[in-house]
Amino acid sequence: MKLFHFISFLSCLAACIPLSGAGTIGVNYGVLGNNLPTPAATTKLILSTTIRNVKLYNTDPATLQSFANTGIKVIVSAGNDNIPLLASSLASSQSWVQTNVAAYMPATQIIAIALGNEVLMTNPELAGQLVTALVNVHTSLVNLKLDATVKVSSPQSLGVLSKSYPPSQGVFKENFTSTFKDLLSFHQQTMSPLMVNAYPYFAYTATPNNVSVNYALFQTNAGVTDLNTGLHYGNILDAQLDAVYSAMASLGYTDVNLLVSETGWPSGGGPDEIGASVPFAQLYNENLIQHITLNTGTPLRPNASIDTYIFALYNENLKPGAVSERFYGLFNVDQSPVYNVGLTGGSTRNPPPAAPSPVGGVASPPLQTPSMPLPPNSQPLPPLASAPPPLSVPSSPAPPAAPSTSPQGKTWCVAKAGAPEQDMLNALNYACGVGTTDCSAIQPGAMCYFPNTLVAHASFAFNEYYHKFGANYYNCYFNGTAIISNSDPSYAGCTFA
Repeated sequence: MKLFHFISFLSCLAACIPLSGAGTIGVNYGVLGNNLPTPAATTKLILSTTIRNVKLYNTDPATLQSFANTGIKVIVSAGNDNIPLLASSLASSQSWVQTNVAAYMPATQIIAIALGNEVLMTNPELAGQLVTALVNVHTSLVNLKLDATVKVSSPQSLGVLSKSYPPSQGVFKENFTSTFKDLLSFHQQTMSPLMVNAYPYFAYTATPNNVSVNYALFQTNAGVTDLNTGLHYGNILDAQLDAVYSAMASLGYTDVNLLVSETGWPSGGGPDEIGASVPFAQLYNENLIQHITLNTGTPLRPNASIDTYIFALYNENLKPGAVSERFYGLFNVDQSPVYNVGLTGGSTRNPPPAAPSPVGGVASPPLQTPSMPLPPNSQPLPPLASAPPPLSVPSSPAPPAAPSTSPQGKTWCVAKAGAPEQDMLNALNYACGVGTTDCSAIQPGAMCYFPNTLVAHASFAFNEYYHKFGANYYNCYFNGTAIISNSDPSYAGCTFA
């Protein structure tokens, strides 16, 4: 499809402005939960932070009304199932834009419309209608004189790439080439960004034994050099984005900007989900925020301003899929932070724990994966890898009986000597992951890292969890790998609660 006759008449092109300010950090506000705060309460929470950009997955009236006159800038979304309607006629598109966008402006600052989410990978049958829908929505905005304020795009996953390593060889899958030619022509003419969902977490977990988690977390690491360009990459996200830039350039488009519509790291997950933990999630998002707001761009596009939306605002308990899907939130449903990345206005924070390095020997990055592969690793991974589902208190065998307290009335929860190592590791990962225990003290270089043993680290984490949730005897079960002690396990430099 040729776009020029669709939008050559559009008068806004010279006046179009960037989607938002340089290096903006926003957040995705998903609502797949049955226990989430109200839109009004959520607006109050957002205003208590430094976040002023929010991406929605709908056009919920209550939410859009709650954002009115707040200064919060909003990206609204039309579902994948709306694309056939929006592509069917300009009249249908005009009606949708009037009802779901224009009706709330200018009180609510809507800055973009996202058509669908990862349409080409999840609903490839809509590929032929996607660009027509984008053109119709943009034309509707022109008719309402909103096109200079509201941009239109469609978030895509990195799965649309057939090759992403090295970044200079990034290329779109052949069956999407025609669609991307039209899509990028649209973005070029309307000066709107291509939205991409980029998750270094998935790139890391695809080959955790051959890669460095530090490369995924923006931590110090050897990095990867693209031998075709000589450009050096110190983190996965930059490499992923440059693979997309290269794919666009291969089709002749070097002037289309990117917007990261989703990225994040889970703070908990199932027993087979390595890396899903509070310390890693905190490190990723805190370092991401610093990286984006410094406007360093990428090696291929230095100093580029790449607006980025963290997934997600809340932990959403009804999200389908892996356990980790329900633990991407920056905030719990009671609006307490899952961890602190410095977004709370006026807050101070301790430095996040240093990232441990994963297990494995030197290995070459895999070729032709949708996500950028990682550099080799070199050191063992401490036991903070993944978090299993919550450990319930079983009826048999029963938890230990509550012991008599120490003379000072205090008890501690410590790892049980001789308990199965795998069970203890799972329990430790639960405490530091889903259990939201602060395990920063047992990270490398921290005060309780040594002795670097499973029992020592588990004892610290178990005790933190035990006291955090009330120091009841049933808070020290951990599937039989912990016991309550009357003896203070603290030692020089490491104090147990």
